[in-house]
Amino acid sequence: MSGKGEILLKIENLCAFHSSKDGLVRAINDVSFSIKRGETVGLLGESGAGKSSVALAILGLFDRQSRYYASSAKNKENRHLWDLRDKARREGKNSAEMGVELPGVEGHIWFDGLDLVNLDEKEHRSLLGDRITYIPQGTSKALNPLLTIEHQVLELFWTKFRDEMTSNRELTMRVLEALDLVELGDMAVRREMLPVDFSTGEDQRVLLAMALIMKPDLIIADEPTTALDTAVRNKILTAISHASKENNQSILMISNDPGIITATCNNVGVMSSGMMMEFGETERVMNEPVHPFTQAFLRSNPTFEMMRQMPQRGERLQTIPGRPPSLIDLPTGCPFNTRCQKVQEICKAQRPEYKEVDPDHWVFCHMV
Repeated sequence: MSGKGEILLKIENLCAFHSSKDGLVRAINDVSFSIKRGETVGLLGESGAGKSSVALAILGLFDRQSRYYASSAKNKENRHLWDLRDKARREGKNSAEMGVELPGVEGHIWFDGLDLVNLDEKEHRSLLGDRITYIPQGTSKALNPLLTIEHQVLELFWTKFRDEMTSNRELTMRVLEALDLVELGDMAVRREMLPVDFSTGEDQRVLLAMALIMKPDLIIADEPTTALDTAVRNKILTAISHASKENNQSILMISNDPGIITATCNNVGVMSSGMMMEFGETERVMNEPVHPFTQAFLRSNPTFEMMRQMPQRGERLQTIPGRPPSLIDLPTGCPFNTRCQKVQEICKAQRPEYKEVDPDHWVFCHMV
């Protein structure tokens, strides 16, 4: 394993579109950012901003899901677009070279030197669970009700190393180590219990232990604390941070809660309409946001500390006017121009450049 601070994941000009009966949905539109080893990076933004689509693209699932929905819709135009996508890949071409926007993933996802976009399904799958793990949102029914916690935590380990001689004692110690990282008590006894004996918050921690047991290089956590109370949420976030520091693991934390991002992330990317509006050090982005969308999003969805400081700054809680634009029919120029209170004519006519305004601080805006 390489040393801390080296780039583990680098996403360059990532686009991920999927077809629908109404047209091409631009879920991710030219997104770039990177994650270093041992670093936690957050993706923050409103629902539908493209955060989970980034995760699916990294996992190699975006194309598979998009192609399935296209085939099940029985739409000729959708099937035609996917036929063109397959042709483009056979010929080593992208949408621009084919002269038409196509569904699927384009750009680069560099993971420890491998471009995940160009891997075949078997090669991609070999990385999942071992070097890249995923904690999805909405996991309350993810555990098998008929199998013990120990069995389910070890299932991936058995799958990967079924041909290696591993003693029962070693397996038990591996389970206890993973469950200890997520702070589940009395695991020497409770590991043999069924999921029905655990609360929702404990279920969530078991799922986290399943992600951690292989000691992966990258953990993708998609809203890992949804529907949990504050005390349990804090334990989950502490466990994730502890695992990262203990094993020099990188984490991509996806959330629409600025408090979670502030508590866990070194850097944060703020997304809207499938694009990266702002990316930089978390403390800087949260306390001195540059992009009008970041400013508006934090005013409408502040942390407790931000709410405490609002009267001192002469600010107040306020919503973002209007609705997010359709990803099928994005406005010309900046996608936030229809809701931005600082909009200028250039914002409506010309797409901004994603530029570095300070070292490691990137903004997608004409006004900076």
